[in-house]
Amino acid sequence: MRLELQYLKDKKSLLAFSYGVDSTALFYLLKSAGVEFDCAMVNYQTRPSSLDEELSAKKLCDKFDKKLFIYRANLNLTNSNFEKTARDIRYDFFARTMCEFDYDTLILAHQLNDALEWLLMQLSKGSGTVGLAGMMPHSKKKVEFQNISKDIDIVRPLLGVSRNEILEFLHSENIKYFIDSSNQNLKFARNKIRAEFSDEFMRQFSSGIKKSFELLRNDARLLLGEFEYDNGNIFVVAKSPNSINLIDQACKRLGVLMSQKTRQLCTQSDCVVSHKVAITSNQNYYFIAPYIKTIMDKKIKEKFRILKVPILLRPYLAMNLNQLNALDKFLQ
Repeated sequence: MRLELQYLKDKKSLLAFSYGVDSTALFYLLKSAGVEFDCAMVNYQTRPSSLDEELSAKKLCDKFDKKLFIYRANLNLTNSNFEKTARDIRYDFFARTMCEFDYDTLILAHQLNDALEWLLMQLSKGSGTVGLAGMMPHSKKKVEFQNISKDIDIVRPLLGVSRNEILEFLHSENIKYFIDSSNQNLKFARNKIRAEFSDEFMRQFSSGIKKSFELLRNDARLLLGEFEYDNGNIFVVAKSPNSINLIDQACKRLGVLMSQKTRQLCTQSDCVVSHKVAITSNQNYYFIAPYIKTIMDKKIKEKFRILKVPILLRPYLAMNLNQLNALDKFLQ
């Protein structure tokens, strides 16, 4: 199995590693391509094999001179929102590690089966083209830890590769990997979809599915359009029937996933998402920025009033007045 990985050779990369099928294959493919990277692993301590997987990951990284950052979480499989909690823990750990040790690229091992599972989950909830297209091979996101803030690249080199192709590669190279037994638990929606629908469908139609995702992602890019303004912290979106898709992208760049309820409400009234992101608007534009609470002096308040700066945007601009001029044409 060959991947085009040249674009990663000048990056300081962190691989999200679990020693499962996908991340193990990606580890060896990156190494073979001469890509420099280190690894980050979350041990949720939910399975008897968790410690063995962690110790094996340490041995593997030591063997190939890779740093391994490990976070041990105390997570219970009976947690009513296990998948979301696990995801939040995982990405908070990645963000902290990337900020603290100055990595600029996060490499994720999502593959074609994951994309199909996501599509079916979104289809069951009611979703448009952008939602169905799901994960992109390349994207950007802002991560923060303490006083450090970074714009990072997120890359998914395996997104066009099926799980069967990955398994064939591992077996042909006699590469060790672990199976996550929790993937067999059908109480989780993704596992149920995988077991009852997507795996067999992928086995029979992988070539057509791969092409369909290429077309879906191209359509999604066209539908999304472009930000009117984007400096990595503040995003300006022109009001249109497709505004919500760009607002959603801006929130993701700022490290927040919007719920379906928030997506419905944020274009109707100003709101704050997860206490982190402010979404506000005037007659023609939506403004998305970090949500900040601060004390503003009277002169600044009066200036913002005259310029008709939306209220939720004011605290952030009060702390970053140098950005006010760039927004002038959107505020008038």
